[in-house]
Amino acid sequence: MHVFCAPRKHSTDSRFAAPHVFEFSHQNRNEDVLVTGLGIVSPLGCSANATWEAMIAGGRAARSLTRRDIDDFEHLSAMDGLAVHGAAVDYLEVAARLECSKLLETIPEDIAAGWRSEPMVAMSIVAFAEAMSHAGLRCRDLKPERTAIVFGSSKGGLKSTERMAKALAARHRRAPQMATEGTEIDTEYRCSQLTFQLQNEALDSWHCGVQPNSATQAIAALTGATVASSCPVAACATGLIAFLQGAALIHRGECDVCIVGSADAGLRSSVLASFHRLRVTSRHRDAAAACRPFDKFRDGFVVGEGAGVAVLESRAHATSRRAKSIAKIVAGGWLNDPTGMTQIDETGALVSEILKRTLILKGRCPDILSLHGTGTESNDLAEARGIQKAFGADMPQCTALKGAIGHLLGAAGSVETVLTLLALHHQQIPGTTNLTTVDARCQIPLQPHARKMPHMQMAAKLSLGFGGHVACGLFERD
Repeated sequence: MHVFCAPRKHSTDSRFAAPHVFEFSHQNRNEDVLVTGLGIVSPLGCSANATWEAMIAGGRAARSLTRRDIDDFEHLSAMDGLAVHGAAVDYLEVAARLECSKLLETIPEDIAAGWRSEPMVAMSIVAFAEAMSHAGLRCRDLKPERTAIVFGSSKGGLKSTERMAKALAARHRRAPQMATEGTEIDTEYRCSQLTFQLQNEALDSWHCGVQPNSATQAIAALTGATVASSCPVAACATGLIAFLQGAALIHRGECDVCIVGSADAGLRSSVLASFHRLRVTSRHRDAAAACRPFDKFRDGFVVGEGAGVAVLESRAHATSRRAKSIAKIVAGGWLNDPTGMTQIDETGALVSEILKRTLILKGRCPDILSLHGTGTESNDLAEARGIQKAFGADMPQCTALKGAIGHLLGAAGSVETVLTLLALHHQQIPGTTNLTTVDARCQIPLQPHARKMPHMQMAAKLSLGFGGHVACGLFERD
């Protein structure tokens, strides 16, 4: 049962600058920021409900990949110790849902072709279509001058980027003898050859997938939004930060509706090889059991892909059209951990700091806390210690979702936030998949299996990202 706890006597750590923390609750309820629509494309299903039901049933998305799944499979499989695992999305279903949405019918064909061919963009549009349908909105219902988009990606359109790289490699030849390799003349020559080839292959189609903000542009074009179109990039915390930035726009009165979320399609040979070299992916041979957040035998994560989208509205706007509210966004914030590219301060001080600033100093006790839980040694230890420091003996029930859906990279924060909101809606906490033997150093109340939690009122989401991004969001059932 949810209770408001009295603010505990916590002092913030003077070593850290005050994080960006936003308060979204108002005495004037009309100014509340509500979530009215949700959409997901994930390895467990191409809709929010399909993903939720598979997760609650104990589904596990990770599997061993083959040469049919990924380019340069032979090179990957030859890397020492690399288990070629992944949590892949069903792109046949994505394509079918994209066509059924009919959202691309009014888009010029060369642009629509680019969106269809880039997995990151295609998933984003499908998740967006579901969120809009869930909210009871159509694109033509939106007022462009009161609509904003905050939609991020940590990798951008990798398939389109690799296509560009391969085209350049195919044209790899020297300019006239006066141009020494690597000089400005040589570089200009190669770029002109690449542009020529891509123009012959429909430059607009390629251009609509290769940019980091390609999905943001697509959703902005479909909605006609004119308030803002922003593409945050914060590694694995991208999605949650998009939620908070979008809520801030509504909170400040800059828009009535904001489409928020993120997407990544990171099952590419370059990504898998890079993460393997960084020693952050699991080497377990059993793909389904490989990602084991907070388990004694964890050794890394499994890369996945997906998209998560939400429709945010001011309460006044939602009430005016009699929309149903899923939850309201109460507060959120983020800060930076300078420890390293893939490492986090293992004392948990920074995790504790964001939890204190966002939740505890305001007297808030969430019923559940959805963790980042990558299954890496340092991440899970830092999170557990931070939670212990922040809450003491009053820790909320905790869960980590990556054992079920994989690590969706830039989409992790948005998809997991949507699933956290569904937990509030269904009054049920998902289990921490593959948790069999809890690491003795991670003494937090982890939920190994899904169970009902009647009277759940508040849920918090914690997201961490490579490079030092640490974010927390708090949501309340409305």
